[in-house]
Amino acid sequence: MKGISISLRNSLRGSRLLISLHYLFPVALGVFLGSKIYGKPIFIGKAVLVSLSVLFSFFASIVLNDFNDLLIDRITGKENPLKGDIDSSGYRISGFLFFLISLFIALCVSYRMFLIVLLGNVLHFTYSSPPFRLKRFYPVSVFLLALGALLAAIAGFAIYESARPLLAFPLKASLFIVIPLFLSLNFRDLTDFEGDMADDVSTLFTILGPARGRRAAAILIFLGYLSTSLILGYPPLLIISVPLGILSALVVLREPFREKHIFLIYFLFVAALSVLFNLKPEIIVR
Repeated sequence: MKGISISLRNSLRGSRLLISLHYLFPVALGVFLGSKIYGKPIFIGKAVLVSLSVLFSFFASIVLNDFNDLLIDRITGKENPLKGDIDSSGYRISGFLFFLISLFIALCVSYRMFLIVLLGNVLHFTYSSPPFRLKRFYPVSVFLLALGALLAAIAGFAIYESARPLLAFPLKASLFIVIPLFLSLNFRDLTDFEGDMADDVSTLFTILGPARGRRAAAILIFLGYLSTSLILGYPPLLIISVPLGILSALVVLREPFREKHIFLIYFLFVAALSVLFNLKPEIIVR
């Protein structure tokens, strides 16, 4: 029980709380798309179950990351329960329980949902753990993070399309999720530069160096915001995406770097998109 308590506290503090919220947004988008495309109401109960399943999958991935990134966290000074005096076996068991809970909740919704969430867990494992540890390879690492968000959206969509959700999920929505995130998520590696260098992990910052890497990440995050209006084919969105993209780029360039400010700007953008999609659902649905 102590390991589970530590795992939950570790998963719901700092930037990890913000990331967990980030994973809920694609689920909500998938539910919204399914409801609009198939002309059905929002199934609140199933939507909550899918959200919980995705959250517990994310909690399991955090435990996995803590074990595999222990060297990096020691060098960078990031919080990691394994650096303290805790029972590592109990902490490992808590991660496995989170994994099982995520699958059980998904199975309560449908067998297809179980397979989607299982695929998400496999993605987390190949990203973090040997012998794959695909986070070592840039830009594959960033693409996998964007793909994880897409799977979360497909999970929400599968509430309505259980037969072939991967194939039926709209292409425009897929591009809308993957491309902006692929361009924007480089900032996540900024504070891990020294640890990534020591652990032979390739990122934008280990390739270009911290100074040039910052400039490149700032440009890419601005392009990520800019790409949303281009993908949706809705130029008025530039009124929102351009200033927020500039703000995010400035946060990346500013010393000291405050990751939570990136997320706060992102959440503001998500709120604006939520209003827009409800007023004009055809922008994202068709």
